[in-house]
Formats: sequence, C-alpha cells, structure tokens
Amino acid sequence: MLTATEVPADDVLRPPRESTTVRLGQAWRHMRRGVGTGALLEQVFGRRGGPDFVEPGHLDVLELLVERDGQRMSDLATALHLDPSTVTRTMHRMEAAGLARRAGAARDGRVVIAHLTTEGRRLQHLVAARRSRVMEAALGTLGPVERVQLVDLLERFVDALAGTAAVTPEPAR
Repeated sequence: MLTATEVPADDVLRPPRESTTVRLGQAWRHMRRGVGTGALLEQVFGRRGGPDFVEPGHLDVLELLVERDGQRMSDLATALHLDPSTVTRTMHRMEAAGLARRAGAARDGRVVIAHLTTEGRRLQHLVAARRSRVMEAALGTLGPVERVQLVDLLERFVDALAGTAAVTPEPAR
C-alpha cells in the first residue's frame, strides 16, 4: 500500500491528474446528471406516464415491502433513514398509483402497517430485472476480477460514507 507521499513508478511519467476526491466527485455528478442518465433512468424505471413506470422514490419502499410485507410505517421510515412524514406522503402517492396500501394493525389500530399490492410487486420485479440488465451491460466492459473488485470497493466506500455521515457534524448556518 502506498503512503500519501509515495508515487507509483508508472505515474512519474504521466501528466498530473486531478485529485482522486475531485475525480470521484465528478463521477458521482455524472452518475446523477450525466448525458446518458435520463436514458438509463427510463430504461430502469420506465417511461414517465407509461403503464410500467415506477417513481424512483417509490422503489426503495417497494423493495423493502418485497423483502418483508406488512411493515409498520415507523419501521419503513427507520429503514429508509427518512422522517416518518416523508414516508407517509410517499405512501399516499403509492396508494394512489395502486402500488401499496396501508391498514391499521389488528392488535393496535394506532399502528399503521404498509402492504404491497399485486401491482406493486409486479412493478418491483420488473424494475429489478431492468436494473439487472443495465448493470450487466455496464459490467460487461470489465473483466471478472474487475467486477468483483468494483463491487467490493463500492461496498467499502458506501460503508465509509455511512460512517462519515454518522460522525461528521453539519456545518453551522
């Protein structure tokens, strides 16, 4: 492993590049807003207004309910790291779209339970299949070892981001 002051021999002859942090920030921005992002989002989530379209913000809820249907709204909010009122508004839209429904708990009517509808399950499976196709196509540019390395590094990076968010105070306003 290199220290901050060591430079790999093959980098000595290369022109200077922007820092890794800047490059990663640019890649992050391109993933969110790049030229092909709109087309990729449509490939995964479907065409807005079409019969098989899923709002990107609904997918996380759908996936949690596919994993375990009948979750308390408060548990969904915790799992999504969102304010309960945000999850309630999302569920209103999902109910209107026929993707999920809410009901009072049998033992305690004050507790609200979220359930997946047949349509919600169908669309979650459809989006998961579309996402897999897009990922496979992108991963097709990498060799088998690079694929594993990419996933391993991304998982570590996501864990590091979560740890950083937990200990980094928000800037004063």
